[in-house]
Order: sequence, then structure tokens, then C-alpha cells
Amino acid sequence: MKLPLRWLSEYVNLDVTVDELVEKLMWRGFEVADVTDEMPGISNVVVCTVVSVEPHPDAKKLRVCRVDAGAEELVQIVTNSTRVDVGAQVPVALCGATLADGFKIERVNLRGVDSYGMFCGGKELGLCDADYEGASADEVLLFHEPHPNGQSVQEAFELDSVVLDIELTPNRADCQSIIGMCREVAAALGQTFVEPAIREVTGVGNACDYARVSIENTELCSRYCARVVTDLKIEPSPKWMQKKLRSVGMRPINNIVDITNLVLVEYGHPMHAFDLACVAEGNIIVRNAREGETVVTLDSKERSLSSDMLVIADPEKAVGIAGVMGGENSEITEQTRATLFESAVFKGSNIRATTKKLRHTTDSAARFIKGVEPVNALLALNRAIELVDELGAGRIVGGVIDVCHANIEQRTVTVDAEHIAAIIGEPISPEEMVELLAHINIDAQQDGGSLKVTVPYYRTDIEVGIEADWDIAEEVARLYGYYRIRPTLMRGDVFEGRISEEFAFDDSIKDAMVTLGAYEIYGYNFMSPSDISALRLTEGDDRLKAVKLVNPFGADQSLLRTTLMPTLLKNLALNYNRKTGHGRFFEVGNVHIDEGELPQERKKLGIACMLGGEDFFTLKGLVEQLLCTLRVDGVKYAAGGGEYFQPGQRAQIWHDGEVIGELGKIHPDLADYYAIGADAYVAELDVDCLLRHRSGYAKYKPLPRFPVVRRDIAVLVNEDTACGDIVDCMASADLGAVQIEDVALFDIYRGIGVAPGKKSMAFSFALRAEDHTLSDEEIHSAVKQVLDMLADRFGAKLR
Repeated sequence: MKLPLRWLSEYVNLDVTVDELVEKLMWRGFEVADVTDEMPGISNVVVCTVVSVEPHPDAKKLRVCRVDAGAEELVQIVTNSTRVDVGAQVPVALCGATLADGFKIERVNLRGVDSYGMFCGGKELGLCDADYEGASADEVLLFHEPHPNGQSVQEAFELDSVVLDIELTPNRADCQSIIGMCREVAAALGQTFVEPAIREVTGVGNACDYARVSIENTELCSRYCARVVTDLKIEPSPKWMQKKLRSVGMRPINNIVDITNLVLVEYGHPMHAFDLACVAEGNIIVRNAREGETVVTLDSKERSLSSDMLVIADPEKAVGIAGVMGGENSEITEQTRATLFESAVFKGSNIRATTKKLRHTTDSAARFIKGVEPVNALLALNRAIELVDELGAGRIVGGVIDVCHANIEQRTVTVDAEHIAAIIGEPISPEEMVELLAHINIDAQQDGGSLKVTVPYYRTDIEVGIEADWDIAEEVARLYGYYRIRPTLMRGDVFEGRISEEFAFDDSIKDAMVTLGAYEIYGYNFMSPSDISALRLTEGDDRLKAVKLVNPFGADQSLLRTTLMPTLLKNLALNYNRKTGHGRFFEVGNVHIDEGELPQERKKLGIACMLGGEDFFTLKGLVEQLLCTLRVDGVKYAAGGGEYFQPGQRAQIWHDGEVIGELGKIHPDLADYYAIGADAYVAELDVDCLLRHRSGYAKYKPLPRFPVVRRDIAVLVNEDTACGDIVDCMASADLGAVQIEDVALFDIYRGIGVAPGKKSMAFSFALRAEDHTLSDEEIHSAVKQVLDMLADRFGAKLR
């Protein structure tokens, strides 16, 4: 919210410095983000009178002037301006001056003649005609009235004040206006703010002869006020109005548009003016847009609307998007002769939704979103008509057209004074509370230990109900002074929140799986007898010991699940058949095994993959990366697994002689049973075993100081030789000072050149030493030792 002190001083007696005012506002809950000069960036630019003008001795287009800038000696200025004559008063930037664009003035030599400054035009000073007549011209600016030589241009142009940029909290919509901030500033200075009186203007004739208003959706528009003005005189607004608009960053357009903008800033209520000749039958209808309806707004952009948006329309078309922007088809132009001024109340949440869908917001929309008030809507309209009459901008017709469905009755709340004092933590008496609230025009009457508070219409943030004590306490506290409230220690019991190791481990599993691109699923804890049958479990398998429910929802949920497999497969089938494009899922859930009197609960992790190039090895990679993240080391993979996996693409996961999980490709028969039309891969691990085998805290070691040497070898081995055995053998090789790292299989070959019953396996690995760079002899020796070890253990031969 921009608050020009010059504008503020029209309503409040500013008897403090700017710094003092900023501090007082801060203690009232209004943070001043910035203090800006009315002529920002300008320094050492003063009024001067031209004493003499002579031609430049060596340049026909230059003139040498001597000016009186209020100093003891005249100042020499070299210029090319032909407007500067003897006796003229102009703004001059002296050496060391700074202009609006940041340019600094220094002494320069122009064709042998020194110049100690520069004459300025409006552009150099950041001014336009709204600030001073003639400032928009691209030439030296001449003063039209006499000024003392040496006077700063800020004083000469009456732009020597400042503008406060105030950061408002969302609940104080009433302060997004000059009048609203004047109330607060007056209270901060210990003054009583008197609301400015708006002169009632009675028009001639009957407004209903020119226009009528109807509201179809009273929930989204609770009040619509309008006035008709004819015989318009569209012309530039007066200088005082233009300067006020410029001080808050608004561009003057014409008298009618400037009036609506001035009222917006002054009273905080958005207004709009329609060309009445462009409104069919003069009939304003506030309705929901029709699906796909389009409006060309004032920025000349066509916008497509949806049925949940609100529009201002006539019987034939929409003429504006309610609360956002008017339509180009009803814009005020120089040809406009009759206008309808609109001041309405639109629902903030609907305006917010509209701006988000249109991806376009305006200053008016922002104010509607924060909240406007129905009483203020009529005040704003009356102020606009007062200005129209004051400027002689047109003939006002009849009275107000007011369609009101809002509750505008005076609100009162009863609050507990003792409770308010307890909330603040200071022994403030009810009498003192009444006195403090009076500073911001909130009338309160003491009734024993209670206060009967009359809430002003503009204070929409003060609730009626259980929040009233807290809202009034907030007002009393900031008026009393936060700095006067004595600090106290917190009261009450404080507990340290934490979760168990098991829950923390579950969270780490979920975080790791999400990082690996898997979606978490939550499945029901039930399954059907047919789910167990489809898995073809062998006799003696614990997963056959399912707990039967006494009162199940149905036969398909009559057992507590003993494995996550059915849940995972059903989820894959659902996503495949609905073509979601997702193919990687996981679940951390409980299974139950019937062990007699009480079932045993076990926690499992299930991982399921399909589509997107997923295969047995990508699933195995997921498991390996997960175990690495969880710091579960020393895991081995061995052939094996349930009959629900396809032979040749299944494995068991071992740790210290214990099976902690299994993984593999789902058997085609089982995939058909669940209607999965793609290759599916599933892994199931015991979470309790993972937690039990988890290593301690992560250990860190310095980065290697010496380079690594990478080598590849391909060896011929028997067909039944397992890759994992070879990798373990190579990784555990004792090579003395040489370390072997990153052993990995990258190719298996069977075919021409490889005898039947044999296969070629290619491995990559890295060699390094911790204390020196490896020599060629050390590298060759290490590779030979690795090959000899493979030959001794597996009969491997180098290809």
C-alpha cells in the first residue's frame, strides 16, 4: 500500500518526523517496507536564472550561458538549447548532481569551453505534464512562475515529500486505502480521525429512465450500486488529481477514468464506468458467464470464460468480467456522452478463482480478493459523483440505483475484559480498553466485567462469536503498545516429539523408493482363498496359514493376507487396464500368519514393476540400490523362489544364511489370472530382517589422492558358473598394496568361438593404491593375480 505523506496530511496533522512516524506505525502492526522520495534519485538540481547567453567560440550549435544558481559566483553552462534566454528560470544540475536515471553530472570540456552543469528537461527529472506543465516535452523545462535561485527542484515543483510503502497483513483489507490508513496514523499520533464528509449530490430526472440493474447470482454479488451521468465532458483531469494518482504509481488517463482510480485509492473500493450507449437497453445484468462465452477486455485481449465466472452483461452480451476488468465494447472514449458508474461487492474467493483461470489479475481484483465491504461501496460511489459534480464533468441523473442483498446492519459484540487482559498478559482495566478503542473509532461501552463493542462497518476482520475476545485483544494490545507488554516465560508442559526406530526405518524405505521413481500404494489387509490358490504355494509354506475372519465383508476379503503379492498384482492389473502409464509401485504393509492362539504380524516390503523397459535386472537394481541406501551390506543372491515366478528369472535374497526376500518375473499363468497384459516383476522383502541386518551409522573416508586404473577382462567359464561368485572372488582378491574396486559384469556371450557348455563373461574393475600412483608393473601383476585366482577357482581362461 503506497501512502503519500502529502495526501495523508490533508486528513491528519503530521507533527512528527518521517522516522518517528515509521516507528509508530511499526508498533501498531504496520511495517513500512520502503520510504521513497516523490522525486526519487534527484540530488543537487536547483533553480537558476540565466544571466547571459553568448555563442560558443568554436561550435555554431552550442551556446555559453552564465547562470545565477544561488551561489556567490555565477556558474558557466554550455548548452545546445535555443529555448534558454536571458532572464529565463530553468532547472540546472550542478556538478555532482544525480538525475532520475542515475546519471551523474561532472565538469566537462565542450570544444575548449568548460561546462559546470546541465540544464534539465522533464525527462531528466522523471517528470511528465501531470507533475508540471511542459515536462513531457523533449526540451529544457522553463519555470512558469518565479522561484528563488538555488531552491531545490523538489521544492519548486512541490514534490519534496515522501511516499511510504506499507506492507499490510491479509486481515486488514480496510487499510488498503488512504482513508483507512489515515484512521491508523491518527490513532498512532494520538489524534481522533474525523471521517471526511461526502457532499450528497442530487441528480435531475430519474436514473431508471436510463438504466436498470438486476442480480441473478446474489451469492457472488451481494450489492450493486450505480449512478448515471449524461452530457459527459471527456477531458484531462485537473493537475491536483493527476499528481495524486502519479504519487501512487497510477497513470492519468481522462477525468472519468481518473475519478474511479482516485476513489479506488482513497476509499479502497474498486469502481468501473461503462459507456451507457454500449449497454443494450441500459440494462445491467450480473450473471454467471455462459460456458465458452468470450469477452474482449480493456487490454484488447479476448478471454474465454467458464460458467463459474461472474460477468456484467446486458441482454445481448457480456460487457465486463466482474471484479477483474471491463470490456472493450463498453469502454469510456472521447465520444462517450453518458456513463454508468458501478460500485459493487463481489465474492473474493470467486474473483480469485477467476483470475487464476484467466491467468490475469488487476489492482481491482486484488482488492476484491482481500475483501471489500458493502457500506463502503455506496460511500465510494457517492465520492465519485461528488468529484464529477466538482469537476463539472457531466450532468448527474436521479439518485442511486442500489440492489442490495448484503447485511448492512450495525454489528455489536460482547467481550470479556478480564479474558482480554489475560490474553495480552497486562493488567489493563476495562476503562482503559474503552479509551484505547476510541482512538480507532471503535465505540465500546463497559458493562461490568464485559465490553459491548460496536464494530465499525469497515472492520470486517473483527469476528462475531468465539473469536471476538481475541480480535478485540489484538486491537487493544497494539494500541496499548507491544513494547509495553512485559516479556514472560512460556507456561505449560513441553514434550519432546520423536518416533521409534521402526517407524523411522519405514520412512527411510519409503523415501528411498520414491526417490527411485516408485509410487506408494496402500492395500487392504485382506485377500481371498483364490488369491492363495493362484500363487501355487508348496505344502508347509507359512503363507498358507491365513487367518480367517469371523465376519468378513465378502468372500474376496475373508482372509487376512499372508503376503503382499496379491495386492501388488491387483494394482499392476488396475494400472495396466486403465492405461495410466505408471509401472513402478511399492507398499510397506503388514501380513499375518496364523500361529495358533494369536496370529503373528510381520512387516513386508513389496515392489512391483511393469512397462517402460522394466525387466528382471532393473528390479534387481532397485533392490540393490534400496539395500545400499538402507546400509544393509553383505547380501547374496541365489537361484530360487516361489512357483509364482517364471523359472530362470527368479532369485532369493540371502543374508548371513537367512532368506530375507525374493524377486523375479511373474509366471505367465499368474499374470493371466490377474489380467496383466505385460511382463510383470515383483520383489518381496522382510522389513524386520532388513532392520535387524542394518549396519550402524554411515562411515566417511577421505577422497582418494591417487588416480584409479580401469581394466576389462573377458573369461571363459562353465555354463553353470554364477556371476555373483566370480564378482565376490574378484572383489575379495588380496593384491597386496593394490586395491580392486567396482567389479561389475558388463557382457555375457555364447556363440561362435565359444565351446558348447561354456560362456564368455566380461567384467570391468578398477585398481588403485592409497599411497602412490600404480606403475605398469604393479598393474600387470595385479591383473595376472586376478586371472590366476579365477583359473584356480573356476577354471576360467582369458579370451
